[in-house]
Amino acid sequence: MTSPRLSVRDLQVTYTTKHDAVHAVDRVSFDVQNDEIFGIVGESGCGKSTLASTILRLLDDNGEITGGEIRYGDWDLAAMSDRELARQIRGREISMVFQDPNTSLDPVYTIGRQLIETIRQHLDVSKQEARKRAIQSLADVGIPSPEDRLDDYPHQFSGGMRQRVVIAIALSCNPGLLIADEPTTGLDVSIQAQILDLLEDINDNHDTSVILITHDLGVVAEVCDRVGVMYAGNLVEISPVDVVYDDPKHPYTEDLLRSIPETHEMKSELTVIKGTPPDLRDPPSGCRYHPRCTKVCSDACETGDIPQVYRENGSTVRCYLYDPAENPEYEGSTEGDGERPDGQLEHPEGGEQR
Repeated sequence: MTSPRLSVRDLQVTYTTKHDAVHAVDRVSFDVQNDEIFGIVGESGCGKSTLASTILRLLDDNGEITGGEIRYGDWDLAAMSDRELARQIRGREISMVFQDPNTSLDPVYTIGRQLIETIRQHLDVSKQEARKRAIQSLADVGIPSPEDRLDDYPHQFSGGMRQRVVIAIALSCNPGLLIADEPTTGLDVSIQAQILDLLEDINDNHDTSVILITHDLGVVAEVCDRVGVMYAGNLVEISPVDVVYDDPKHPYTEDLLRSIPETHEMKSELTVIKGTPPDLRDPPSGCRYHPRCTKVCSDACETGDIPQVYRENGSTVRCYLYDPAENPEYEGSTEGDGERPDGQLEHPEGGEQR
């Protein structure tokens, strides 16, 4: 089996405040394969942006990796120094596109200067060669007359074009992995579609894997190969994108899909998920979704540990519904016994998997 481009195992991230500790990411494991677009979806505050920032170790000062590993090739990113990350990984091997392009671009420098500085920081090339690469990067993301636009400032671009510039900077050193954190937020629908098309083109033509962070299930359906569903710091399901829509495994995934308005149905009320997400300073015992879940099947859902990761017909899911010992009515497949979330034999959660 080909080694994954990125492998995350048992990752835990904690924010420490004056009075509390917030367990923002808890025992998360997943792989991103070569040439794959992997989506991470969930409600606001579920930990998906923290997860994205952790991969490049861009956490706030009060954030800390408290467990697990992040492997990219032969590197363990969680163990590298900040200097090593800056020289070898950030911008060169892994790049990130943030929600708001206005905060990613320096308003007092031209686009060309920002692109050329990025290229020369990571690649041993002349200023002339860096300029050629900068022009090509702008052309690759669909900016017209790229040579003329090098001398323009960020305010001279529309919102959608600014996001393209940010993506051009992120791709200028040909990274193997691009992390896009809500890249279409605040853009018109037509511009959103163009940015999503651009991400697909990058994935197809640049040998670049993509992690797409979003709260929009429609975006996931449009471009992703597989999707991980996050809830309260846990990755509760990983499935191929068609499985998520046709046969969701986790009750939270089902409820998320049920809450999407149907344009062909007239309803007096929108379907909502009852309750609110838990306070991650003091998360509930058992499954973190159990206070809102309509499919509680066992006392373990409410009082046990976080469910193990179970394998179910090509998906992985953290739910006691798939544990025959806790749910006597379970009659599903036992295929993949002992497998970890990416389908390779191992026990990533530190315990026996069923």
